[in-house]
Amino acid sequence: MPKKTNKETRPGFMRFLISKAFWLNLVLAGVFVFLTAWITLGLINRYSRHSESQTVPDLTGLPATEAERVLEQAGLKYAVMDSSYLQEATPLSIISQEPKPGSMVKEGRTIYAVVNRAAPPPTELPYIEQGTSYISVVEILQSRGLRIGNISYKPFQYKDVFLDMRVRGVNGTPKPGTKIPKGSIVDLVLGNGLGETRVEIPDLVGLSYLEASALIQLKELNVGTVVGDGAITDTMSAFIVRQYPAPYEGGTINMGSMVDIWISDLPPATQDQPENDMHP
Repeated sequence: MPKKTNKETRPGFMRFLISKAFWLNLVLAGVFVFLTAWITLGLINRYSRHSESQTVPDLTGLPATEAERVLEQAGLKYAVMDSSYLQEATPLSIISQEPKPGSMVKEGRTIYAVVNRAAPPPTELPYIEQGTSYISVVEILQSRGLRIGNISYKPFQYKDVFLDMRVRGVNGTPKPGTKIPKGSIVDLVLGNGLGETRVEIPDLVGLSYLEASALIQLKELNVGTVVGDGAITDTMSAFIVRQYPAPYEGGTINMGSMVDIWISDLPPATQDQPENDMHP
């Protein structure tokens, strides 16, 4: 069978190019390519949300419930990352966040917040030795998260040194190691140095330690060194058997001076005090 020449096949191909079938297939192919590209780009855009970036709002200081509402309105999610305690911040308010305010994030991104605790955590009341300088006392208390309140003074042989403290909201003087709320206010009693006023030396021998301490404070004096004579069963009820300086007729000392005492479980024998105890 004789082969067709190029001249014989070309007219048939040209007729196909202008036929309805060709153009229908071409249109269908174009529609298919367009739909495929549109769906693919839509899925990519939906996944990455490049067209839906949001500015992270500033949540600092807002109540946690309000912060969650603000994020929801911005198309973002809210989650608590941690809780901490900031004394000057409102309880249950936002004190920090991640990502930071002003950052650009995708819609639906979770914003992690640190919430201020509803109540302060406990801290231990530190031991502070009598006679510690005021500056050192402030550093010790602030390192425990405590605040300095009122400062009062009483006669003492050294000026601006620690004598006593009171914790507001706590009855009496709590012992060192007592758990108190962080941020508690501590009022201090400091020494103001020896004044010119002189007071009579009290006679303490024969009194219990508790009675002697009260009398010393009444005279605006201070308990100095306490020496135990033998085994002491109960310090508060122990007897004063000796003191320095010892009382004598007309004997006075500066207000704020310290009185050293010796205590014993047994009452003192009737005897004069050593002569060198008479004069300070």
